[in-house]
Amino acid sequence: MTSLPSAIVVVGASGFVGRHLVEALAGRVETLVGITGSARPVAGCTHVAALADLSAVPALPADTALIHVGAYRYDSSRFDLVQSDILLNNAETNTRIYHFCAERHIREVRLASSVAVYGAGLAVMDDAVPVDLNAAPNQGEAFYAWSKRWAEVLAGLYAQRFGVNSIIFRLSNPYGPYDSTTLTKAHVAPAFVMKALNADPVFAIKGDPMVERDFIYAGDVVEAFVKSLAWSGCNETYNLCTGQTTTLQHLAETALRLAGNSKPIEAGQSGAFGPPRRVSSADRVRAAFGLDFTSLENGLRPTIEWYRKEWEAHGFNG
Repeated sequence: MTSLPSAIVVVGASGFVGRHLVEALAGRVETLVGITGSARPVAGCTHVAALADLSAVPALPADTALIHVGAYRYDSSRFDLVQSDILLNNAETNTRIYHFCAERHIREVRLASSVAVYGAGLAVMDDAVPVDLNAAPNQGEAFYAWSKRWAEVLAGLYAQRFGVNSIIFRLSNPYGPYDSTTLTKAHVAPAFVMKALNADPVFAIKGDPMVERDFIYAGDVVEAFVKSLAWSGCNETYNLCTGQTTTLQHLAETALRLAGNSKPIEAGQSGAFGPPRRVSSADRVRAAFGLDFTSLENGLRPTIEWYRKEWEAHGFNG
């Protein structure tokens, strides 16, 4: 079993990946502090504080680790209008969190980044090669990509200046329960699950259905983060992806089949962005943490089950 510190701070504890992390860590550590936007209670956390008031976090033991999976959630229906908000909010949050770590003498951070940090046009995004900051990221997600690049630069600065060690995971399209139930705010795979379950007569795909993405189940993301907590004094960066791609067409077909729905798939709506194919190397993260990734079908089943219950209880938005 992974050796855990006596206290863990989870930034973004009420969010998608954050809820999975809290669920996995609750009861296994003496102190589990959640950092959220509102400071409302989070089941499993012993304390919750607002991001805007980190002084409310109680005194922490010397072996405290911090997991930062918080990010500004935007609505894709307003994508062009919120780019500056993405950059501003994410950059401010990352800076505030690392300052908090320096102030509280927290020496271990686990940071959620994104494969969007890589330059556009790479055949394979290889985490064994440093990101070229002179190579522009994909144009459609540049503001988000630069906010993640800044987080990684910040991690390096705080390692040098304050001895804050960061293990950085570059995520690629996570999915699972607990994502948003608003269609335009959810990640790609959960949004497809909602489309497979809702009452719309067709399943609409924005853009080219042959676009390929690497989808990783939230349980596998949590496993990597939790296993990394056994390490100390390391500054490493890993792609957190499966190393395999799936077309949007196949994702839609799989979600519909598992949901027991046969509605037709229609593609070509405007709105898709990003490269037509995004391939990430997963060799290093597999070797480092012994991960055996969940198949798309096995990950979609609990995702569909959770969303079905949400649909029956509350319906979907968007």
